[in-house]
Amino acid sequence: DKVFTEVRFLLQKKEVQAIVVAQYTQSWGLYGLMNWLPSYIQDQFGVPVADLASFTVLPYALQGGVGLIAGVIADTWIASGSISVRRCRQIMQGVGMGVPAVALWAAASNAQSASEASAYLTVGLGASALTLAGVSVNHLDIAPSKAGLVFGIGNTAGTLGGFVSVAACGFIQQATDSWPAVLGVIAAHYVVGALVW
Repeated sequence: DKVFTEVRFLLQKKEVQAIVVAQYTQSWGLYGLMNWLPSYIQDQFGVPVADLASFTVLPYALQGGVGLIAGVIADTWIASGSISVRRCRQIMQGVGMGVPAVALWAAASNAQSASEASAYLTVGLGASALTLAGVSVNHLDIAPSKAGLVFGIGNTAGTLGGFVSVAACGFIQQATDSWPAVLGVIAAHYVVGALVW
């Protein structure tokens, strides 16, 4: 009962609400793309299954590298005193959700080939790793003594976002037969998450 009381108390805080929304929407995008990117590349551009890896692996490889760099950049900014912790988290989260939204829109509306779509999505998913220096560490900033619980709340929202996204993207694709519609819904989630953050 004590844990539920603490969770209810924390969920009343706007900072925790922002974490919940950001993690839900970030995971919606990440897991929606992770699960549907190969199908998008295959269906939209006719790429054979045997060749999909060359179009779908690079975005996640770049994401890993950007994640490491994001932490170094954020720590350097904060340690130098040139930017507040709050502002650093806002910038990293905003860019980490804004760039993927723009990249998805570009892929949905402009990509004429699998290579072009992959380039847009590589930039977008790479930039999404900047959120590791945003929402992913913000728990420690706002509630150091309850960081684990706040992380658990946010991670639960993220898990729900990922779970819902995979099914919803499949439903949207089946109902509309439109990959641009699927990418547009994912992009909209990134925009909402950035604005709430």
